Amino acid sequence: MLSTVICLLFAPNTLYVSPAGSDLFPGSAKAPFASLAAAKDAARGLGVHTIVVKGGTYNLSQSLELDNRDSGLTIRVESGQHAMVSGGLSIPSTAIHPCTDASILNRIIDSSARSGVMEVDLGALGIQKLDPIQARGFPHGASPAPNELYEGHSVMTLARWPNTGFAKVGKVDEPGNGEHDHDKPARRPIFSIGDRAKGWGSAEDAWMYGYWKFDWADESIRVHGVDASSGAITLESPAVYGVDAGTPFFAENLIEELDAPGEYYIDRTNRKLYFIPGAKPGPITMSTLSQPLITINGGSNIKVQGLTFAYSRGTAASIVKGDHVQFAACRFENLGAMAASITQSHDCGLQSCDITATGEGGVRLSGGDRATLVAGNNYVDNCDIWNFERRSQTYRPAVMLDGVGNRVTHCYIHDAPHSAIIYGGNNHHIEFNHFARTITLTGDGGVVYTGRDWTARGTVIQGNWFEDNVGQRKWEPAIYVDDLGSGIQMIGNLIERCHWGFLIGGGRDNELKDNVLIDCDLAFDCDARGLGWAATSRPTMMERLNAMPYQSEVWAKSYPGLVNILTENPMAPAGNILQGNVLIHSGKVTERMEKPFETTSKIVENSALPAMSPREGNHIAMLKRASGLHLDGFRKKL
Repeated sequence: MLSTVICLLFAPNTLYVSPAGSDLFPGSAKAPFASLAAAKDAARGLGVHTIVVKGGTYNLSQSLELDNRDSGLTIRVESGQHAMVSGGLSIPSTAIHPCTDASILNRIIDSSARSGVMEVDLGALGIQKLDPIQARGFPHGASPAPNELYEGHSVMTLARWPNTGFAKVGKVDEPGNGEHDHDKPARRPIFSIGDRAKGWGSAEDAWMYGYWKFDWADESIRVHGVDASSGAITLESPAVYGVDAGTPFFAENLIEELDAPGEYYIDRTNRKLYFIPGAKPGPITMSTLSQPLITINGGSNIKVQGLTFAYSRGTAASIVKGDHVQFAACRFENLGAMAASITQSHDCGLQSCDITATGEGGVRLSGGDRATLVAGNNYVDNCDIWNFERRSQTYRPAVMLDGVGNRVTHCYIHDAPHSAIIYGGNNHHIEFNHFARTITLTGDGGVVYTGRDWTARGTVIQGNWFEDNVGQRKWEPAIYVDDLGSGIQMIGNLIERCHWGFLIGGGRDNELKDNVLIDCDLAFDCDARGLGWAATSRPTMMERLNAMPYQSEVWAKSYPGLVNILTENPMAPAGNILQGNVLIHSGKVTERMEKPFETTSKIVENSALPAMSPREGNHIAMLKRASGLHLDGFRKKL
């Protein structure tokens, strides 16, 4: 009993961890722990609520797991230092040697590249097993990346052809199963691309990544075989919509195409790595951990501050059933999947974080209860998010919003091939963000996107600044309410030099008020698709309607336009409002508006101007000030 009292009297208030420490140390500032796991375990036992992380790299072979026992804990970087939590293997320079294996080098088509190839025996570094490559893209859920290679802070390129950009599918002998016959026996696609593929006849595990039919549906598919005489390529399985001639693709995971600085290839069977150093050689890291770097399951009032999370195959942070869990001023980079997944949680989020070079999107944000419309209050606030669709290039947004009452505010989201935010559920707030240069590679996608659900109502998209979001000029609006999406408020947004401002796909009860559009190809595309080609979506709409208690008291009070929807023609547009919008060199309000939409909508007080007046200029300046970042100001306070 006395010893317990003494321990409590002299227990530290703070524990420390350092790469130069030891897990046998007591965790003091002068004798810190070496691992985050040891510091966490000690904090539990001593009732300590602060762990200070000294500068350096902390390599993890398994997740750092926190739960209810860690409630109240803060893990923060020591002031003025930089600490990284890594899911990778640092490859020592002594393990890197020029490749002299003729059986490998002679397979490289470009003979001039052979002399620059380096080799690493991964088995000698303790790598026992390398997981196989998995399919990625539009029809597949996000999954951990295969082992990836990084040079310095930059991801290297899996050996591919062409080295950059896309080639085009040539003659298609067999398109494979398409959208409407996947229930029939599978037919492997067969197509040609020219003579280049003739050199791939010995490839063991080649993959093709492409937009095989539509420029909003990417997919990687394993190669079944290549005819060395004709160069015809047979894929292992059908593409989700079939394969069309002239569509863009590239081939990857080919030792035959290891021919450019910054490329690599991993022989998974023999556990050998081959690469050509980049133009600015640096330390080599291979991602290894497929689990989240940090998992918080059920904890409350936990804060992680100032850490960098990098070099993992999977997602950096997973929060499940969290309560007031926050990542503040953290950096998430060079990750195979996402920065963070926050599910079944409330009042949890990311504050003033940087997210870049993630493979499968930025943040998944879900919480709240749709049946009762109780808000989750989860958030992504004041964050800088870019290059977040590095591996899968469609439907992996910076933020995927679901549930009820979550928010994305004051973020700068930019430079990505597809959507910035995709949302479902109810009553979210997407406000005062700056969106720039998204949907750059794809078509028929929105910067902020939702659709195909009458019940996903109540979201407010307000005060955002959209600029230079153009895409392929095939239906890429700044705000896209697709396929009968309803009950969305779009208020006071500034949309500059985008392809289209808004696309309202035949939905109901949407409000578009006080928005300013400048130099857009088209301001509004508003249609009645539910009465035409989209009528076939009614079973899906009904399924989603019946899944919600839309006639309950709380729903009827929140969404009165939904209660009696089935007594009307629910597939027809109705109750939409376009009011007070200013179009500057962006066409006319009703320029592309179908009559059933126009006649059932309130369209008042809008103006179309050929050029900007001083009044509009002042309004625009105000909107720009309202959106954007405050990262420096937040970090100075830490």
